[in-house]
Amino acid sequence: MAADWTQRGPFPVDRVEVGRWCVADGRDVAATVHHPVSSTATPAPAVVFCHGLGSGRDEYGAIGAHLASHGIVSIHPEFDDAFALMRDRLGLPHLDSTTWSSDPDTRGAMLRLLFDPVQWRSRARRARAVIDALAVDSPRVPGLISERVVVAGHSFGAFTAQMLAGVRLFEPSLSGEDFGHPAVAGAALLSPQGSGSRGLQPRSWDDLHLPLLVVTATHDLGPNGEGLTWRREPFDAAPTHDKWLVVARDRDHGLGGIAWPGAGADHDVVVGIAGTVAAFVAHVGGDAAASAWLDSGPRPDVFDHVSRKEAA
Repeated sequence: MAADWTQRGPFPVDRVEVGRWCVADGRDVAATVHHPVSSTATPAPAVVFCHGLGSGRDEYGAIGAHLASHGIVSIHPEFDDAFALMRDRLGLPHLDSTTWSSDPDTRGAMLRLLFDPVQWRSRARRARAVIDALAVDSPRVPGLISERVVVAGHSFGAFTAQMLAGVRLFEPSLSGEDFGHPAVAGAALLSPQGSGSRGLQPRSWDDLHLPLLVVTATHDLGPNGEGLTWRREPFDAAPTHDKWLVVARDRDHGLGGIAWPGAGADHDVVVGIAGTVAAFVAHVGGDAAASAWLDSGPRPDVFDHVSRKEAA
């Protein structure tokens, strides 16, 4: 139990690079894993964190390390749209994950992946394979709880997390395929998508009864200029009453720099989001104090909150 989840937790943290966490569609799935170092055999809850378009498994490290310090294993798989992989395919050695969006041609090529059902399916299958592998004893990260996994992600990663949480996509080319995973017990969506594209319709969330955390910002615009009302739609539309909405004031889609924390990162926002996700994971695991902390609306200096009680 933590008095303030935005503070670093009690566990030392280790980071492991795994070139082959599992296999999906005949190809290896690499992952970066942030996990607590503990002298006890206490089982650790697991989060599968899905990166955004053009990011990669080595980013969002501040969130992964923060979760691990609170006794949570944070597994960050790599998807085919990671710019470290796309760079060679596109022949762009002069760009990286922080600069590709400033090049109009590259941005156009990358954004096409957002609206490609083939890429949606690939992401979902790779993330599902990562969860399936949790049920297999792994010497890399022993003691994982594999039955109640929280899926999380930012931007395109939030779309992937929605798929695994059972949000329905009404896209003819997917032939009604269900990407929900039975081990998923909660979803933390950072900058998620609302209805109107990518197979998402107002009824897409009708069956979402899992615990839900939605994080966005007042200036968190979608690729077509969609605003806050659109970003918060998963929170508003999901029938679950076990949900929270967190809105970072006066921040944009980067949410304070959660993907690339460093000189340009907004520390208050980054640690606020990391702590909120950590408390949410604890809530999913049955920690009543974590639930109360989320209900309290922590860090009101940077966040606006709607709790499950207000939503109900």
